[in-house]
Amino acid sequence: MKANVIINSAKKLNDALKSENQKIFISPLHGSAKSIVVTEIIKSFNQLLLFSPDIKSAEELYVELSILNLDHKIILIRNFDLESIQEKLSDILSSHQFILISTYQLLKVGIPGKEKLNQSSTKISVGGELSYEEILEYLKLLNYTRDKFVEAPGYFSIRGSIIDFWSYSEKNPVRLEFDGDFIESIRYFDPESQRSTVKIEEVNLSASINELKDEELTSIFSYMNNPIVFVSEHELDVINTDMGLHSQNTSSENFDENDYDFAKEFMGESEEEHQLSEKVVKNISFDLDNVTGKWIIEKSFSSPQRVEMGILPAPFVHSNFEILFNTVKDYSNKNYDVIITSENDLQTERLKDLFSEYNDELAELLESKKVEVITFPIKEGFISTEDKILILTDYQIFNKPYRTKIPTQKKIRKSKASSIASIKKGDFVVHEDFGIGKYVGLETIKIGDAQQESMKILYAEGGVVYVNLNYLSLVKKYSSAEKSDGKLQPTLSKLGTAEWNNTKVRAKKKIKEAARELIELYARRKASKGFAFSEDTIWQKELEASFFYEDTPDQARATDEIK
Repeated sequence: MKANVIINSAKKLNDALKSENQKIFISPLHGSAKSIVVTEIIKSFNQLLLFSPDIKSAEELYVELSILNLDHKIILIRNFDLESIQEKLSDILSSHQFILISTYQLLKVGIPGKEKLNQSSTKISVGGELSYEEILEYLKLLNYTRDKFVEAPGYFSIRGSIIDFWSYSEKNPVRLEFDGDFIESIRYFDPESQRSTVKIEEVNLSASINELKDEELTSIFSYMNNPIVFVSEHELDVINTDMGLHSQNTSSENFDENDYDFAKEFMGESEEEHQLSEKVVKNISFDLDNVTGKWIIEKSFSSPQRVEMGILPAPFVHSNFEILFNTVKDYSNKNYDVIITSENDLQTERLKDLFSEYNDELAELLESKKVEVITFPIKEGFISTEDKILILTDYQIFNKPYRTKIPTQKKIRKSKASSIASIKKGDFVVHEDFGIGKYVGLETIKIGDAQQESMKILYAEGGVVYVNLNYLSLVKKYSSAEKSDGKLQPTLSKLGTAEWNNTKVRAKKKIKEAARELIELYARRKASKGFAFSEDTIWQKELEASFFYEDTPDQARATDEIK
């Protein structure tokens, strides 16, 4: 039921897309209906471009589509500097099927053409033809910067037979390990710990897209093949804000009367709106005649060409259970299926309990499946008159903010590896296996036929340990709470003795003793007689269900333990 609740509405749009028309006008898709309609039409098309009025709504759309487990890769462009876009272009070029989500800001960004971008990159493969020296020359040619550690795109480091670099087109840095001039392995590595992660067979070494900004620029459409483009007529003000005041490598000579007619249909009918439409079109960095694919345009006002999708906004509840109950009852009496969605399973159970106890009539509707509560974290509900379905979400019922947890790729010049870089000659360090030593600098050593750069650490009685930079996570800068003058001189550990192991054993013993005391404390607490609280009232359940923040697993477990 989840992804197929408005199949009839989506089928109407699918039928329209099979026509010869390039522009398909539809009635507005309210609430989260767009996400669900997309799941149906994407079955027949490989590439889809969705425009949102602002970054926040683009992020929400990205989250909604991500939870629907589509086969298509979902790509969000929310940063419009060229380097951020370059990584996304790499995703686009490597994906045959994808959904691209962005704001109208993307239309005014001039992007080097696909051919130019491909010419500025080279593929490096395990056992490939490029030698050690050729790759170093290529890195210098592309203006990559050499550093001790690779922590951001555009940097590389050399440690004997190992070359680390972070290509502008990659999400993570890569490590090339050579056997002579032969590439033995290619691995991604974590820029924070500097430790290798995933083994791969090939990687693209790309120039910064900024190096190509003086080339002839094009638009995002040059990277797409017959896409379906979703836009909204009523977002006139947003388009004006995003695009109307800027121009980038375009001129009115690229646009003919058909484009202005399209802009008029797209923007509005008044003279003022038509003038603004012309201004917007002149600043779009692509020519509509050269854009293959189809446009789906949400049109606010009815017209003979408009496909009526039958999607209406969900009624407002305003955290009022009396209004909620009456709304559910009214639509149920109209033979509508009523679906109430929640963000997680715990919230789903809370809502079921809450509705069952609110009154007998609502409990009967739940029992008969005329009203269902499901875990399906979309933001906004809607009414589908075509399919006779009402969807309400707990975000709307309780006026809660929609959670858009989108991981941010860290591309900053500060990371855990920087704490290693901050260690100076003469600093005391602690190695996980060998104990307290003194760092005396980096030194290149020869192991077999290979050379590798290593940390040199001195220990008591002249002992020396060389730490391969692949294992930097084993070394920490020494610190002690016992410092008085800030110049505490710790005793260096002695290699080849049990001293450091004994120290670790004593530390583990103290930890076990502390753990034993905690276990005994919890055992006494569990055995003692507790206070029996009364069962939750409906007001308590309503309060819990309306809470803005999602319980952590520990919070949920603690709640269960005391009830």
